[in-house]
Formats: sequence, structure tokens, C-alpha cells
Amino acid sequence: MSISDTLAGRHAVVSGAAGGIGAAIVRRLIAEGAEVIGIDRNAAGLRALQDHLGTRFHPWPVDLADRAALAEPLAWPCDILVNNAGILRLATLEDCDDELLDDIMAVNFLAAVRLTRGLLPALRASRGVVITIASELALIGQAGYSAYSASKGALIAWSRALAIELAPAGIRVNCVCPGPIDTAMLQDEFANLGDQAAARAAEIKTIPLGRLGRPEDIAATVGFLASDAAAFVTGAAWTVDGGKTQC
Repeated sequence: MSISDTLAGRHAVVSGAAGGIGAAIVRRLIAEGAEVIGIDRNAAGLRALQDHLGTRFHPWPVDLADRAALAEPLAWPCDILVNNAGILRLATLEDCDDELLDDIMAVNFLAAVRLTRGLLPALRASRGVVITIASELALIGQAGYSAYSASKGALIAWSRALAIELAPAGIRVNCVCPGPIDTAMLQDEFANLGDQAAARAAEIKTIPLGRLGRPEDIAATVGFLASDAAAFVTGAAWTVDGGKTQC
């Protein structure tokens, strides 16, 4: 079976689809034969992706922090759901006010719960797959990331429980935990540290494989977990970080 037909005939929904890891996942799933609905509040980014990918990509511009947008079950076919949407707000505990906490939990955790709940009838019908993008920072600590780490850790715990709950329905649920991935979000983090080049070099020194990850590294893992090759994999948190969390 070639990469072009691994997911032929399947319908996927990917949140946070407009750029970075999300766009790479969309491209991978389409390359493997799936039809993809991409969700993001960045409407322009979705349109650009559609211009590139054509008719098998369907944009849905929506802010996943808006509870009303996901209040009702979603009448879409869905074999594969990828909960990828996420935001990062760096703050010490003293500066981590309720607004920051609410924003992070709304997008990083609660949006995944609500989107999965909304698509549950379709996932039951297809005996589908749920893949949620967590983070290495759900597994290791780093100063200034406590709220972000909590939101990503919640995704892992939720996914493990959901994997047991939905196993009788034939639905598989897994997480992917990326390490430092070379995206605009990571570059913004480096810029906030002052010397962007030095921050980048320092980060690479923490990675045994000696490089930053690429969005395509995460997309390849998602493609595997979405496929029949991973038919016996559920309740897992796959770390894709070049060995960083092993140090």
C-alpha cells in the first residue's frame, strides 16, 4: 500500500489547521488519501491552504474558544479527529491571572473535549480515531510554562481515560507529545528570550538528535496513528522530541 492510498475514502477533522503542525497534518492526511475539514480562527490561513490543496480540503473558520460554536453535535462524517489547536502564554505564577488561565484552558483543553463530544456520533458510526496533540511540557517542567503544561497534561490524562471509555465502541484515542518543533510559535518563544539565535542554539543542545523537530515529523506520527497499521494502539502518549525528555 502506498502513502497515497493509506487513508483513502476517510474523512478527517483537524483543528488548528491553518499553519505550523496543523497544516503539516492536513497535508499528510490528504497525501494519504483522506478528505479533511480544517478548523482555525485564522480564516486567511485556511484560504491559503485551500488554494494549495484543492477540493479535498474544506475550511471552517471558527474560534474554538467560543463555546457556542461547538454547542451542538456536528453533522459531519468523521473517521479521524485531530485535536491540534493550541495557544501559548508564558507567565510566572504571580502573573498567571484568571484571564490567562481561562484562555489557555479554553483553547488547549476544553476545545478538544467539546470538539470530540460534538463529533462523537460520527466517530461511533465510523469506529474512528481521535489523536490529540499534547506536548513534551506535559511530561517535563519548565519555568514560565505552568499553565501551558497543565493544559497539555490534562489532554494526556483525558485521552487515557477516554481511550478506555470508548474502546467498546471501537474508537481509538491517542496523544502525540511534540518536543521543540520549528514553527512560528517556537520562533516567537525564542524572540521573547531576547537573543533569538542564541535561544535556538541553546534549545538544540538539549536535543540528543541535534536538531529542532519539523512539523512533518509530527504529521508522520499522526498519519501512522490514524492508519490501520496502528489498529492495536490506544491510550498511548507518543513522544516525538528527538530524545529530549530522555535526558
